[in-house]
Amino acid sequence: MCGISGFAACSAAVSREQLLRMNNSLSHRGPDDAGLQLFNESGKPGKPCIGLAHRRLSIIDLSAAGQQPMANEDGSVWISYNGECYNYQPLLHELSKDGHAFTSATDTEVLLHGYEEWGLKGLLSRLNGMFAFALWDQCKEELVLVRDRLGKKPLYYLQQEDGTLLFASEIKAFAAGGFLDTQDIDEAALIQFWSYGYSTGARTMYKKVRRVLPGHYLIWRNGHISQHEYWDVRFGFDPTPQRTMDDLADELEELLTDAVRLRLIADVPVGVFLSGGIDSSLIAALAAKVTKNSIRSFSIGFAEKQFDETKYAQAVAEHLGIDNTLLRVEDNLQPFFRPIALHFDELFGDSSAIPTWFVAKLAKEHVTVALTGDAGDELFAGYDSYAKALSIWGTREQRRLFKGRVSKFQQLVDFLQLRFVPPEQRLFALERIMPSVFLKKVLTETVLQQVFLAEALHDRKQWQERAAGADLLSQLQYLNLKSYLPDDILVKVDRMSMAHALECRSPLLDYRVVEFAARLSFAQKISPEGKGKYLLRHLLQRYLPEQLIDRPKMGFSIPWSEWCKGPLGREIEMKWAAMDTPWFRSDAARFLFPRKRLGWPARQWNAFCVVNLFADQESR
Repeated sequence: MCGISGFAACSAAVSREQLLRMNNSLSHRGPDDAGLQLFNESGKPGKPCIGLAHRRLSIIDLSAAGQQPMANEDGSVWISYNGECYNYQPLLHELSKDGHAFTSATDTEVLLHGYEEWGLKGLLSRLNGMFAFALWDQCKEELVLVRDRLGKKPLYYLQQEDGTLLFASEIKAFAAGGFLDTQDIDEAALIQFWSYGYSTGARTMYKKVRRVLPGHYLIWRNGHISQHEYWDVRFGFDPTPQRTMDDLADELEELLTDAVRLRLIADVPVGVFLSGGIDSSLIAALAAKVTKNSIRSFSIGFAEKQFDETKYAQAVAEHLGIDNTLLRVEDNLQPFFRPIALHFDELFGDSSAIPTWFVAKLAKEHVTVALTGDAGDELFAGYDSYAKALSIWGTREQRRLFKGRVSKFQQLVDFLQLRFVPPEQRLFALERIMPSVFLKKVLTETVLQQVFLAEALHDRKQWQERAAGADLLSQLQYLNLKSYLPDDILVKVDRMSMAHALECRSPLLDYRVVEFAARLSFAQKISPEGKGKYLLRHLLQRYLPEQLIDRPKMGFSIPWSEWCKGPLGREIEMKWAAMDTPWFRSDAARFLFPRKRLGWPARQWNAFCVVNLFADQESR
């Protein structure tokens, strides 16, 4: 796992020093080594100027043979690569039989030779992994930027008016190189941030900074870029034939066991995050089986009991016979909040970044790689929002199934708020942290007049249109797979883990598992009692007793609104009121931090992110 950066230009528009600063800004992602390669640095007329830079976190082949940027035998193809190709060993064997000679045992070199042998599309169709890479083909004079199928690894780009393309694993690299205008704010992204908690699709908070979409690649040639999609999976269009739950569990167990086995391949120590929930418990169980109980697990807990799952995590570890290391966070956490918020380089409204940061810090003291249970809710229908949606917009049978899951008062509230929401806005309405009518309490008229709500919803609308025709649950799952998962969950895990040079691997996001889950029917995802993750629960019963499986869902959350009742809340409120920006209303502080009751945690974390990012800019 690493950090990459670089550029492609028609003339010598970027200096070696600027590229070096970009690369150094990503040293936390790759503290083990650094590399930099420039082509046509002197600016020979008619030839593009290319720069590739790399920060290395050594996972496979720790020797100097794995240094990057890396070239093929004749130097005609170069790569700067962040990620892991889990199936690189059989690919290496196949390429060796076809006459390719390897000088290292790295998956990086497999990508180079695979590109030579199969071309870009042939290579991408064979890769099973998480990755973002830049590949320079000198013969074609093309720079290719590629992001993995699910968007597990980040890749940002910025194109200047002269056609120069810059790319990096994190936005901070553009700032380090002197290319980021922090006042060039994308107002639609601000609306997305206050609606969802994050910007969606290719959009970021900065107008000129964009993300390569999951399952896409971008080609730069002679100052022009084109974007191409190479993978997608849609839920609900190719349902699995009627089969028993045991048959399905057998297939899923085989797929997941292999996914775990592949993700345990490393030349450094590997552990597993364990919360005690269904997803992480299943991954821990399979990892324990594959390693014969030699895997280590890591859990985090808080002093507030309603947010503490450590007793469940410890019980799971003991039942599986694995060594669990517990971090209980009881000291003053406030000094860490600001660095955590700023590490995202833009506004990011998921406060569970805090426990993710701490558990990554803990794990890094013992291992360099950690397996996670990410994506269980998206793939196997575990979110409470799914049950809420089905109870309001589902079929008569579905509404009856979920009727008793919440109080009558909450049913009435949900009905009044959501019943008549147009279909194209249903997921937006379910997940929004602030109703549209409240946006005017936080954002200035300048912002709201410049951006139509439809523009802010555009990224989700395109996925909504693709999912049209599937059943409601499958539509919701697909939309989360395309937005909430890559734009929130995976961003959070990547930044907080790589802040400590820890690589996180997600077996549930093996694309084979995703494609399997996409074919499941409603009855294979939701139990007869209306519980989500029906198939996952069924499989987990092979490893854990029922009392460790059937318990209330807690999620990975923190007592943010409780913390904001004291000095922290007053400090955020004062800083907000003192801000002078064209985007945020200064009088929103009292709305966000009410005096006589708890505020809304998500909105208050958003406010914290705003005051830290924008107050920091004002002080410079």
